[in-house]
Amino acid sequence: MPTAVICSDEFAPLGRAESQTLGMGGMPIAVIPHPLAGNTPDEVERKAGAVADEVMAILTRPAEQLVADYRGRFLRPMGKQLRQRSA
Repeated sequence: MPTAVICSDEFAPLGRAESQTLGMGGMPIAVIPHPLAGNTPDEVERKAGAVADEVMAILTRPAEQLVADYRGRFLRPMGKQLRQRSA
């Protein structure tokens, strides 16, 4: 069953580490800006809209392509920004 994981940028490295521990290192994670708590409905809508296309792609693309595209993303926090490991 297609599934999309959405998490805030503060927790993307943790989500990636957990997915690797569970043997799913290429699991797609759509990342939205932290924080979520205390957001107005308009802020939530804006954040959701910013990842809507990525979530749709996660739900509809072949699993093998997703694994190749997402493996290694969000491995280390870098201040408030995330850095991707080069392939």
